[in-house]
Amino acid sequence: MSFGFSGNVFKPDTTGYEEANKIYASSTYGMERDMNPGLIYQPANIADIQEVLTIANGSNPFTPIAIRTGGHQYSGASSTNPQGIQLDLQPTFQDKANDLQLIHKDGKVFIRSSVSWKLQDLYKFLLKHGYFLPTGQCITVCLGGHVQTGGYGMLGRSFGLLGDYITKLEIVDHTSTQVTASKTSNQDLFYGFLGGSPGNLGVLTHFTVEVQDDKNYQGSKGMWLLYLYNQETLKNLLDIVAEKAGDANFERNYDFNVNVYSESISLGQFFPATDEELRRELPDEIQNLDLDDLTLKVPIIVVYAQWVSFGNAYDPALFERLKNAGAGWLPIPLVRNSAPGDPMSKITSNWLFKGDREFPYPYVKHTGSTNSTNLSSNGWSEWFSGQIEKVTQTEGLFISSQIQVYGGNNSMFWKNASDATAYSWRDATVVGTWDVFYDNAQAAAEAWQKETAAGALTYFDSNERRLLWGSYGNWDMAQVWQHYYDQTTYQKLQQIRKTHDPKGLFTANPFCVQAAK
Repeated sequence: MSFGFSGNVFKPDTTGYEEANKIYASSTYGMERDMNPGLIYQPANIADIQEVLTIANGSNPFTPIAIRTGGHQYSGASSTNPQGIQLDLQPTFQDKANDLQLIHKDGKVFIRSSVSWKLQDLYKFLLKHGYFLPTGQCITVCLGGHVQTGGYGMLGRSFGLLGDYITKLEIVDHTSTQVTASKTSNQDLFYGFLGGSPGNLGVLTHFTVEVQDDKNYQGSKGMWLLYLYNQETLKNLLDIVAEKAGDANFERNYDFNVNVYSESISLGQFFPATDEELRRELPDEIQNLDLDDLTLKVPIIVVYAQWVSFGNAYDPALFERLKNAGAGWLPIPLVRNSAPGDPMSKITSNWLFKGDREFPYPYVKHTGSTNSTNLSSNGWSEWFSGQIEKVTQTEGLFISSQIQVYGGNNSMFWKNASDATAYSWRDATVVGTWDVFYDNAQAAAEAWQKETAAGALTYFDSNERRLLWGSYGNWDMAQVWQHYYDQTTYQKLQQIRKTHDPKGLFTANPFCVQAAK
């Protein structure tokens, strides 16, 4: 590296390389996809980023660059093979006093942030200042990838996606030049970064996002439920999901999702309070199970539900139905309600998942989106709960599944859709993940996912609509783009790539939109 670079450099077979090279996908694709960059650069500042791009551009042939902020990309697209380099932004902007700051303008409040902050850090900042945002739930996800893939999460119906509130992007482009993009300036670059081939159009360093003020939503409510897993309980909950997915008039106020996790997962990762409070509140029936450091040895169902106050009266009917869905030998759930007067910033911070990943095993993942409104009548809940039951009965398999309603004419996930961003499938009624982790049972995991994917084409959505944040399977975008984009969007993104990455500097692996010829 030239003298001007002040960050860290890691080379294969040297101290620190192995640790720096660990990403979420390493456990599953590290060998298969040769995720071992020729060099890993951790720039200390924007000048370092420019230095890396200049040198990569000047090599003959040029050296392709993969960009990492947190490394949660499930297919491994934040890494590359030994012929490429990884630009790791995790340590680049943290600890800078002015990196996370509030901006008051025209009666609104914004945050300017770097891509390196994790959700846990963002939530601490928001809670301190009395603001909130729609985001995902995993505390270790970094904002760079989260913004570019949408920021799906618990406020999907009431507020839409995190990306819907982005007003400006700050980028180092393929010529090492700092540029900005917004809905009114460099619109194509703005469109391409927000939903189109993350990390393949330049280096996103900072963004500005409009935040929501707690004071405008006083009286909001949140509820957390824990059920011991039972197939009938799961079906009852999925019946509610299916009903609301088909309800065009479902009020905007409500968001809820249903989660299933296999045995050997810590309850403390989900509970919206301290471990000590959880121990005090667990029913005797659960305390008497095999409980070790709050790790329950039986599958569980966790439900997150939220009602946001928009000035209308609260109707408790939905929350009561969710609480009364239990079946089996312990039908009464453990319930945790938000306290009266809790602001939205506190309610939303309670939904964060406190672990790096669900299980410490390799995985076969699947994320799907559907615009179906007939899930109540086509047998979906019975079929899907039956598939989950098969996992819970198979040794060596561990399920992590989340099903969430996004649809209805009042849903901001629908209403916020626009031509300004490339986020896919904004007509979704339900989005779901059903990920299987395996311990010495890869063949069983793959067989289950194959069977479930085939059934989903009948019961969930016939088009197998995928999402970038939950990518899986074949990672050659040229072969699977139709699962991620409609044709018009994909062709527009191809033209944008041709303009903003003409040499393919940011094509370090095949999981990217192919530039137009």
